[in-house]
Amino acid sequence: MTKYYKNGKEVTREEFCSRPKKGWLRTPSMVSNTYTEHDPLVSDGLGCMKSQVPHLRSVIRKHGIQGARVLGNGQVEFTSRRARKELLAVRGLVDNEAGYGD
Repeated sequence: MTKYYKNGKEVTREEFCSRPKKGWLRTPSMVSNTYTEHDPLVSDGLGCMKSQVPHLRSVIRKHGIQGARVLGNGQVEFTSRRARKELLAVRGLVDNEAGYGD
């Protein structure tokens, strides 16, 4: 049996699926796309093979990229959008999603 919760209370399926009639889009969404120390972005696409981890770490150090860390398995962990943008630029790519407004 599926239980439905809305605002912390158990409700029926109909109540769960209902939307407010007026003004439900007036409030800002509670979604954030920032990366932080406690909630980093882990990227496979910008990562490397395990044998290339030392080289990628040296590239990050050489270019002084703050907020990017290469994990032992080759994944890259980002704690800022700027770090993601800078590492992409070093690799000759463009990041259309990285802004500085958060």
